[in-house]
Amino acid sequence: MDEAKTGRGSASDTLYNKVRNEILKIIIERQIGSNELLPSEGEIAELCNVSKMTSKLALNSLAEEHIIYRIPRRGSFLADVDLNKIRSMVDSNSTSNYSAVKSNYLALVIPKMDSYCGNIVRVILTAAEAYNYHVVVKYSDGISETEEQILSEISKVPEIMGVILFPGDNNTCGIELLSYKVHNYPIVIVDRVYKEVEFDSICHDNYQGAKDAVSYLIRKGHSKIGFISKSISNVTSREERYQGYMAAMMEGNKRIRLESVQTNDNMVLVSELKEYLINNDSLTAVFCSDDYIAVYLYYAAGELGKSVPGDLSIMGFTDNEILNFIPLKMTTVKQPVEELGTQAVEVLMDKIADSSRPPRTIRIKTDIIERDSVKEIKITQ
Repeated sequence: MDEAKTGRGSASDTLYNKVRNEILKIIIERQIGSNELLPSEGEIAELCNVSKMTSKLALNSLAEEHIIYRIPRRGSFLADVDLNKIRSMVDSNSTSNYSAVKSNYLALVIPKMDSYCGNIVRVILTAAEAYNYHVVVKYSDGISETEEQILSEISKVPEIMGVILFPGDNNTCGIELLSYKVHNYPIVIVDRVYKEVEFDSICHDNYQGAKDAVSYLIRKGHSKIGFISKSISNVTSREERYQGYMAAMMEGNKRIRLESVQTNDNMVLVSELKEYLINNDSLTAVFCSDDYIAVYLYYAAGELGKSVPGDLSIMGFTDNEILNFIPLKMTTVKQPVEELGTQAVEVLMDKIADSSRPPRTIRIKTDIIERDSVKEIKITQ
């Protein structure tokens, strides 16, 4: 057999495989779909700085593997092949625009680097390392447009085999996520569940955690319990906490006062929280959908001369490190990140191994952390 054709045992082996590899990368980078036209032999030769013969041999090889098919005088077309298979075929050690990237890479997209996200990153890095994967971390700043751009860029890097996404506050499925779904790209959503499109999702059980928290307040003798959150619109984690609050109050036969339930983005302003407390002076406890609000409410109460927990009991959610910066130890709902991060990596590994697996939603149990911000009220007969 002609050595130049097989490429074995000669310098042409490196050149031939480089061109073959570049064609695979072009398919991914340009997101070429099934039965769509590939660049011509001449275009590939020019892009890779090789002869037309070399580009032709590389295309013929991919045709023999049924990755592409060739029609005389019309060109080469992508066969009906899953793009994940093409990604797995890419030789990341070959010379290319991504030569600095090693094989076995995942991408992790997070909205910010606070203590909660930082702990998730730490766990995911450790869990991925156990599978011999490196992790590229990207920050969206919680901005939907930035998140979309990052996802678009990631999908065009062949060496990245899958994505773990912690979305920002906007819980609407964007165009790039829909593209991931259509192309069956391995992705796992962390701490969110999309209603309109089903993805693999790992999240804490926000509903049960909130319900347990409010039930805990009721057991402590509280009946006039308020609820404060940033906007719950299109953010399933907050919506589920609101639903958990409502369920616990109804099961406990407690009256829900509409003025005591506030869900808008201004509820992180001390001035707004002071007004809330003034308008709800009869409340003995407030359940906050996150620890930041709980901290701001603590200071708002102090400015009004209310002591915590003497005059008002406050309970948060997440067990964020921000609680370390106030004088009072705050009772809260802890969201364990070890299981969250580990499960996210395990589910992504399953998806990479078999992209046809049906999506799963895994909910992780939360825990109540009892501290000093909740007072027990003795119920008089």
